[in-house]
Amino acid sequence: MKLHTLDLTAFGPFAGSERIDFAELGDNPLFLIDGPTGAGKSSILHAVCYALYGETTDAERKEQGIRCDHADPNRLTEITLEFSIRGQRYRIHRVPTQMRPAKRGGGETEQKATAHLMRIAADGTEQTLVSKKKTEADAAIKQILGLSADQFRQVMVLPQGKFRELLLAKSDDRQEILSTLFQTEIYKRIEQLLKDRAGDIERQNKAFEERKTEALAELHLADSDELTTAIDQAAAVLAERAEQKTQADAFKRSEEQKLKAAMDLLKRFDEQSAKQQQLKVHQERKAEIDAARGQLHRAEKAAAIAPEWKTLESLNQQIDRTTAEKTGAETARLQATQEAKAAAEKLTAVTEAYAQRDALKTEETRLAGYQKILAGYETLKAEVNKAATLHGQALSRASALDQQVRALDDRLNTQRKQIELLTGTVAQKAACTEQLMAAERQLEKRIKLEAAGDTLSQYKEAARQAQSGFEQADNVYRQAQKESDRLEMFWYANQAALLAQKLEENHPCPVCGSEDHPQPAVLPDNTVAVDQDALEQARRIVSARLNERYRAEQQLAECKSAVQNQQQLMQEIAAELGEDAAHTVEGLTSEHHKLKQQLAHISAREQQLEAAKNRLKGDEEQRFTLDNQRAQLNRDIPSLSAVKATAESRLAAAETELPETYRSLESLERAITETRHSIARLESAYQAAQAAQAAAKNREVAAESTLQSLSKQLEELQARQRAQVSTWQSALSASEFADQDDFHNSMMDAGARDALWATISQYDETLQSLHSQLELIAKQLEGQQAPELTSLEENCKIADAAYQDAERLWSEAQQQKGLLERALEKIRSLAAKQQAVKAQYEVVGKMAKAASGRGEVRVSLERFVLGNLLDSVLGVASPRLYAMSKGQYKLVRQNEADQKRNVTAGLDLAIDDAYSGKTRPVATLSGGESFMASLSLALALSEVVQQRSGGIQLDTLFIDEGFGSLDQESLQLAIDMLVELQSTGRTIGIISHVSELKEQMPLRIDVRNGREGSTIVMAANG
Repeated sequence: MKLHTLDLTAFGPFAGSERIDFAELGDNPLFLIDGPTGAGKSSILHAVCYALYGETTDAERKEQGIRCDHADPNRLTEITLEFSIRGQRYRIHRVPTQMRPAKRGGGETEQKATAHLMRIAADGTEQTLVSKKKTEADAAIKQILGLSADQFRQVMVLPQGKFRELLLAKSDDRQEILSTLFQTEIYKRIEQLLKDRAGDIERQNKAFEERKTEALAELHLADSDELTTAIDQAAAVLAERAEQKTQADAFKRSEEQKLKAAMDLLKRFDEQSAKQQQLKVHQERKAEIDAARGQLHRAEKAAAIAPEWKTLESLNQQIDRTTAEKTGAETARLQATQEAKAAAEKLTAVTEAYAQRDALKTEETRLAGYQKILAGYETLKAEVNKAATLHGQALSRASALDQQVRALDDRLNTQRKQIELLTGTVAQKAACTEQLMAAERQLEKRIKLEAAGDTLSQYKEAARQAQSGFEQADNVYRQAQKESDRLEMFWYANQAALLAQKLEENHPCPVCGSEDHPQPAVLPDNTVAVDQDALEQARRIVSARLNERYRAEQQLAECKSAVQNQQQLMQEIAAELGEDAAHTVEGLTSEHHKLKQQLAHISAREQQLEAAKNRLKGDEEQRFTLDNQRAQLNRDIPSLSAVKATAESRLAAAETELPETYRSLESLERAITETRHSIARLESAYQAAQAAQAAAKNREVAAESTLQSLSKQLEELQARQRAQVSTWQSALSASEFADQDDFHNSMMDAGARDALWATISQYDETLQSLHSQLELIAKQLEGQQAPELTSLEENCKIADAAYQDAERLWSEAQQQKGLLERALEKIRSLAAKQQAVKAQYEVVGKMAKAASGRGEVRVSLERFVLGNLLDSVLGVASPRLYAMSKGQYKLVRQNEADQKRNVTAGLDLAIDDAYSGKTRPVATLSGGESFMASLSLALALSEVVQQRSGGIQLDTLFIDEGFGSLDQESLQLAIDMLVELQSTGRTIGIISHVSELKEQMPLRIDVRNGREGSTIVMAANG
């Protein structure tokens, strides 16, 4: 992970907004975070950790305690961190839970914690991953970084006072950290998969056994041998039942055949009766069918002569139509003759009027000549009007300018007087501003004094509580010390008595060496049995209570110091206020408000003065412009008068050539238009009359032709009619019909004749079929009688019942044999499958035990892998620790033999001391030695993880304090090691007071403290 920017607002000791741009430190820098005690150096690490995980590097610090006490109440505590990892860039913005001023109603309200996570693309576009919810952001960050908050604090940050946590972590805790860093969860999953698979196989084997037992229990059998015997017995019973079924089936079939033959015979007798009844009903329609035969015969005769009648009827209809058309044509010819006569008369009248066209043409030519003359006349008239207009406008403009000048002079005098008054008021602004600034400073100090008083009260209350806590801690400590002294006294007394019990006559005392033992010690009656463990426990309790007393005493001292500092601060502020210290905040606020209003009034007058000056300047410029315009008019008016007179003279000369009636373009154009319209009307009327006369003549000719054609057609139709009447009469006389009405009554269309013929044919066919069928049935039943079915049906029922019984017994025997055989097959199949499962367990079960540490080697698969990885880390860490400790210490894994006996062992660390030649726990290291070991371990862990290209990137490391515990030579070795690691692409930040670090590290972030909070400055040595 690589940090880019960190923005803080009202966080920790930083009251305002601070920004750290890590890019200013360069790529992969080694830099120092420097500053006095309490300035907030560690708060930078707190901010980085809080921005990522919503908690600081000190897990005990609550969220409500990270807000700066000096911050403006209206300024929210906010942290924004921009970072990149695995080629992706992110921005996380967090607002912790805090109290803020309520927007309505006064007082305070709780601001809930929020988090906003963004992914930033290469082109600068942003994608929201989490919009608000803190819990969603926590989960997303853990997924992106691959580390929990605790793991981040242990491997990427060595916090102040907690750098030994990774070094002294329990084996299980270290396994969790290494598993996350090296992503060995796959081995854990393999362990679980093997365990689950082995469990599944065991459950399958058990299930197979249970299913075999259940299969036998369902048959009430004890084992497979009994099942085989039962199958043999069921086969014998089934053979016997099959023979009985075959005999019953043969008897049943014989009786059924007898019954079927009797039923077939009876059916033929019933069929004969039914056919005879059908024949009787059919013959009853004979009269109806004979009438239909006669009707069909007459209809066919009428159809033979019908064509002659239809031809005659068609000719009659054509004659009627042609006669009507001829009457209409005679009427049309008469109307066309009348229209032709009227059109000829109208053409004669129009021709007479058309003779006026030549005179109108001459008038049109004369008026066109006036049109050319009028064009020049209009131009002269326009010039006269224009000249008169310009001359009049010049005179009007001169009069208006004179009025504007007089009004402008009056306004200039008024503005000069107003400027003089405003100038006097604005002159007071400087003095008023100085008074307001002084009042603001006094008011700010008075508010500060009042806030300091409130803080002093809080400090006094804290001091009172600290005093009470110290007294309580002191009392608890004294009681613990008293109890420890009592137990120690009993222990020594017990030791003397126990030693005396071991004395032997004539043997020297191990204490004084004497062989005489005149008065050996004995256990008192009121003695208490105290062993070494109880005494050590009491001593540890005393030590803990003493530490608690010391912390309470330190807290009391800090509270008293805070009260004294706050009192001194209030005295300094009161001295600066002077007499105003006795005034209330409300009084100073009121005075400040009055001065502010006075200054605002003066500022308003200053704006008015500036505006008045601007208006005066504009009016003076306007006065100058008006004077120039009036002088120009004085020069223009004489020349405009001369132009007007010349134009009026030329217009008078033109009026003598043009009649007054046509001096207007509108009247001239109207006269020309009327003349042209008259000519057009004459020409149009003449042409229309000619066309109408020609059209009427054409219609008259067409009507005459149509009438002649229809007359000829009618004569031809009447001749054909007379011939057809003769033909029809001959055909009717030769037929069997009495007259024309008899013919019409016998007529039928083809569909009706076909339907009637079909009815007759169907009747004949049915009658013939019934006669044939009855003859056949009579031959078949000759010599036969109708059978009696009752006894035959009873015999069939008896035979069927016997067969059903035999069928049921056979089916039951077959089912029993099949049930037993299926059970045997099922048990054999289960046994075969069970054998395959057992073969699988031989392999998977052993692998599962070995992977989970229950085999010959008592180490789980994941812990075995992590042990080897830890060896790689220690292989890098030990040379660095060996160098920093001047050849004394190396980091090793503790007691390899325990790993084979205990599944949870194998990742504990120990120190190999070259000076003593022994291996001892890392907890025995001193503070400085622990720091060197922790630093070597953290750096080695970062390097090995990067080399293995794991999913977790440890390319950034922060170290908070610890260097002060090193001597000069060890410090230089540690610095050289950090420089070497930084050159491989790591970013390393160090927090320390050690002056040598400040001198040797050119890149620096300075944290500067003050009464109003701390600030951050990017700095560089040299």
